[in-house]
Amino acid sequence: MAQRKVDHPARQQRRTALLVGEGLAEQVFLTHLKALYVARGHKQITVKNAKGKGGAHVLDYTRRQGLQAAFDEKAALLDTDTDWDDEQRALAKKWGIEVIEAQPCLEALLLRIAGQRVPHGTEPCKKAFAKQFGAPAHEAAVLERHFTQAVLDKARATLPALEQLVQFLLR
Repeated sequence: MAQRKVDHPARQQRRTALLVGEGLAEQVFLTHLKALYVARGHKQITVKNAKGKGGAHVLDYTRRQGLQAAFDEKAALLDTDTDWDDEQRALAKKWGIEVIEAQPCLEALLLRIAGQRVPHGTEPCKKAFAKQFGAPAHEAAVLERHFTQAVLDKARATLPALEQLVQFLLR
């Protein structure tokens, strides 16, 4: 007796993306944004932490992680205060890594999102953030409480880095 061939429905392959943050605060922020903006089953996003060491290290870490698996897209959220220049931007373009620049640091971006005055320099930004929100930026509860989707959506219109990051998550 001949066996009948069973037709299985074709599986739809999800797009994959690698999203690297410079440090713990960036990783927590990216995970928060992923939870708010990425619908289940839409896109598989892996969030990683490059553990600091400046923009050039974050870029190289993203490149090396991208070689470990075949991601459809790669992006890095990094501070521009250390080891970041036009040479690094050119390498990012060559390696196919979209870079989201937090100038000069993530805390400055978060203060802008919240509509607060942003001091000059990384350390004053970190201190101002902690004073304003009662905890450092790597505390997930602070982001959940103060950086809701409504707050982020409002800020997207005036902050190109935030808009670029959300668009990376949505596409």
